[in-house]
Amino acid sequence: MFDGENYYFGEFTHTLDSQRRIAIPSEWRSKQEESRFIMLPGRDALMLIPFASFREFLKKAQKVSFANRKAQLALAQIGARVQECTCDKQGRIKVSQKLLDPYGISEQAILVGAFTSIQMWNPEHWNRHQDGAEGGLDELQRIGESPDGFMNMFQETMEKLQE
Repeated sequence: MFDGENYYFGEFTHTLDSQRRIAIPSEWRSKQEESRFIMLPGRDALMLIPFASFREFLKKAQKVSFANRKAQLALAQIGARVQECTCDKQGRIKVSQKLLDPYGISEQAILVGAFTSIQMWNPEHWNRHQDGAEGGLDELQRIGESPDGFMNMFQETMEKLQE
C-alpha cells in the first residue's frame, strides 16, 4: 500500500488447493482493512481489481440508462462472470471453476502484479507472453498518455462482447 492506494508489483507462482483457493501474497494484502477484490475475466487472464478501485466503476455503471439496451446487456454479460473475493485469515481467495476453465488454470497459477490490479495466469500462457515482453514499454507510454486505461479496457471488452 502506498498512501492508502493499492499497487501490485512482482510475480508469484502459487498452487490452488482442492477447494480452488489461492493465496494472495502478503505484500498485496491490505494491512489496514479487509483485503477485498473483484475478479473478472480479462482478455488473456483473470483480473483482480481492489474493491476500492472497482467502486469508481460502479458509480459510473449506476449512471447507465436502463433504456440503453446495448450497455445493459454488456453489464449483464460481464456481471454474470464477476466474482467478489475476500481474503480469509490465511490470505486465500476461493476462485470459481467457471472463471478458471476458460484460462486453462487448474493446479497452478501465476499471480502477476500489473501496477493497479493483479492478473492470474495459466503458467504456460504467461511464459509464452514473455517472449515479446520488451513491447510492453510502448504500451506503458500509451497508458501514461491516457490515464483512464481501466475504463477504456472495460469499454473495449463490452464492445467485443456485443460482436
